[in-house]
Amino acid sequence: METNENANPQLASENNQKGNNGEYKLPKVTFDDKFVEEIEMERALEKEAQKQKTLERLNNANALYGNRQRGFDDIQKEFEKLKQKSVEEIPPIDENLDEAFEVISASSLLNDEIEQIPMLVHPLFHSVGLALLVGSSDIGKSTFLKQFCVSVVTGIKFLGMEVNAKHKIAIYVSSEDDQMSTSFVLKKQNKEYNLSAKEVDGLKFIFETDLLLERLECELEKQRADVIVIDALTDLINTDLYKANDVRFFLNQYSQLAKKYQCLIIFLHHTRKNSENVAPSKNNSLGSQAIEAKSRLVLEIKANLNNPTIRHLCPVKGNYLPHELKRSSIDMMFTDNLTFQSLGTNTPFDKINTNEVNFTKLETEYNEIISLKEQGLNYREIAMKFGVSHTTIQRKIKSYEKLKNTQHIIMDKN
Repeated sequence: METNENANPQLASENNQKGNNGEYKLPKVTFDDKFVEEIEMERALEKEAQKQKTLERLNNANALYGNRQRGFDDIQKEFEKLKQKSVEEIPPIDENLDEAFEVISASSLLNDEIEQIPMLVHPLFHSVGLALLVGSSDIGKSTFLKQFCVSVVTGIKFLGMEVNAKHKIAIYVSSEDDQMSTSFVLKKQNKEYNLSAKEVDGLKFIFETDLLLERLECELEKQRADVIVIDALTDLINTDLYKANDVRFFLNQYSQLAKKYQCLIIFLHHTRKNSENVAPSKNNSLGSQAIEAKSRLVLEIKANLNNPTIRHLCPVKGNYLPHELKRSSIDMMFTDNLTFQSLGTNTPFDKINTNEVNFTKLETEYNEIISLKEQGLNYREIAMKFGVSHTTIQRKIKSYEKLKNTQHIIMDKN
């Protein structure tokens, strides 16, 4: 039966899709122009958006870099200005600079005129450098140094020693005593000297210690001084007294001041706790060992255990002192007028803190020993009667004679 393709449209369509060899072929698809334009427009918009994003990232990066660059450029400009300013402010080279930092040869030192260390109070106080006076509380350190300053400006002998002041100027810095208490002490001491106000005009006092180093240099620029007293050291050091480096740095500033203006600076300082009961020593001072190490002279005032009016001035360190002066104290009497007077005697350091025998008992033993001696007995025979060694008998005699001499001196002073 013959098939009518026109009668069956589906069959006709399938037959059209077959090729000559009977295989199926894909239908030919066509797009209208409007659809193609829309696709191309979308692609163009996507590319433009991507391009804008890329440009935006580049602009941001450039902006960040530009800010940093401008900041760096500004810093460079400021640096160049400062560098140029520093160069302009550098003072011209001093032709005398080499002389200011001259290296001195040994031959020039051997040929100079210096034969001995200059002394302010011979043979105890040197003229230039640092000194230290230490002692326990309420022993008279401040009054001792005020008296010292009075001797410097007036020329009155100090403890029987000659004063060799060039300027007759002393500066006393007091952080502990105020103007009223200082006035009282000076008037009390002046009962011993009967000095006029004009005679002590060279003694200056500073009671406020702010910017002290600068103020002292200002005073010394205006008028040179022989001695500066700092009362007390602990009020000025703004650091731990046991920090050696800090202490040395502080003291070095005053050492340079003393050398620059050729004067003596004395620091008043305190002793360690319980040091009253030990022998005099440079190690008795409170704080770091650097305090005494930086000082050319260290003096310690000790009380006499048997007589409250007697003090012992002990040179426990003295770079310029004869060795014999560092073995025994200078014995002093502390008067009612708050002055110190030399007794003309010396006490070995190891004897200062020993309790001496009661004077009355010692006098009785002495008289008995002398009586036996007059009877013809020697020291060994006398010692056998006392039940002691013959050296003890000799020591009793010396102790009594020393105490008797001291008692006579005190009575004469009174």
